[in-house]
Amino acid sequence: MSKTVRIVVIIGVILVAMMALLFHRPRPRQAAALAAYKAELRAKGEKLTAAELGFPRPPESSSNLNLLLTGVSQLGSAQFEPGLLELMHFVSAGRAEVAWEQPQLRMIPTRAASNNAATWETFSTQFETSAAALQNIRVAVQVPPRCFFNDPTNFPSQPKAPFVQLRTAAHWLIGDTVAALHGGQLDRAQADLHALLQLAQFHRDDITLVSQMIRAAIAGLGLATTWEALQAKGWSEAQLATLQKDWEAVDLAAVFEKGMVGERAFSEAFFDYLRSLRPRQRAAATRFGNTSGRGPAEDFFYGLVVMPLWAANSETDEMFYLRHLQNNLNSLRQLQRGTPWPVVSQQLKTNLDAFEAAISDPLTRYRHLVSAIALPNYSRAGRTCIRSETQRRLTLTAIALARFHLRNGTFPTELEALVPRFLSAVPIDPMSAKPLRYRLNADGSFALYSVGEDGRDDGGDLNAGSVTNEFGLWEGKDAVWPAAAK
Repeated sequence: MSKTVRIVVIIGVILVAMMALLFHRPRPRQAAALAAYKAELRAKGEKLTAAELGFPRPPESSSNLNLLLTGVSQLGSAQFEPGLLELMHFVSAGRAEVAWEQPQLRMIPTRAASNNAATWETFSTQFETSAAALQNIRVAVQVPPRCFFNDPTNFPSQPKAPFVQLRTAAHWLIGDTVAALHGGQLDRAQADLHALLQLAQFHRDDITLVSQMIRAAIAGLGLATTWEALQAKGWSEAQLATLQKDWEAVDLAAVFEKGMVGERAFSEAFFDYLRSLRPRQRAAATRFGNTSGRGPAEDFFYGLVVMPLWAANSETDEMFYLRHLQNNLNSLRQLQRGTPWPVVSQQLKTNLDAFEAAISDPLTRYRHLVSAIALPNYSRAGRTCIRSETQRRLTLTAIALARFHLRNGTFPTELEALVPRFLSAVPIDPMSAKPLRYRLNADGSFALYSVGEDGRDDGGDLNAGSVTNEFGLWEGKDAVWPAAAK
């Protein structure tokens, strides 16, 4: 490009920017409408800012977190990564393989490690070598810190969260649980499961969606591990009661809502932060979006044209962000009022479709620039959490059934027999907003299930609605608590 052409292009860009600023100046009506909407939400009891949610908070003692990080750093190198364990592996409809009973452990194959078979001797040695580190982790999680982000709106100086270390600790606790079950060491397995569920309580008051989803992911790993543990013989009722109590403290639907409320609190702080920056700084601050292939000219245009256009319409974007997030919150909260998940799921999809339609028009996309970058897909995250919450309730019921069997030598004819000695109430199936389904089989076994994501009771049908070679808890018409494959 010649010098003359570059000058013409630069002048053209400047003229476009001046025209954009001339015709897209901040409008008082936008700011007034945004303020009115926030007042409306607050009148309904919503807390919209981090300050209203009690932040910033005084720093907590970091001793437990430091002990956890020390324990993780002391873990030895693993020939077989515990995170690659294939637990509760379905081999047919409604039947799963018990990992710790197999001659060799099944590991998920990866490019780095294509061999998916580990000998028990090699696998167990890893945990014997790292016994001291694992004990540090068990001790550290007994008093989980409530927050990591004591000032979550301090965007320029945000500390790096220990998400990788939390995940690593979870993987090693799971691996040690499986090794203990294989060796018949139920006390050790129970200690690991307790530590794992305490780990899911780390930073439970963080108002970042990512922190809450990490908690949900750890709890999700614990669900499969708990199923493995329940296949072992020799548990006492006291041990099972402790495990049940640990699971009762985890609410995965509440995890998702807390993260969404936190995202809403960030929005006001983040929008104000962006408005305080210069155009080029603002462009750099929003670079977490898709910038692949962007060259100097595109960066120049983005900084001097797109971002000034956005700044002139930032109240419109913030209103769009708040409305979309509030619609999702309103939909999710219907679960607590007895609306079944299929109805809520459809509402979340409708919200997502409306959001994507609004940001797809290239002529008006700049009005919703930050929303398009910052808003996650709540439908997918919500589905993950509600699936796990449903499985948690199945798990609680299965533990209570095992306790009943220890006392009575048989399973009950109906779940109401578990109340109030083993359960305070029969758990509600989020998929139907009705109690979980159960029946006692003629052979003395039981069928326990959720009606699945279609909300329809198919009588505990294990088979998929269409021809498929996929097996899993959510692949059948109903989500049935699996039996151990023999």
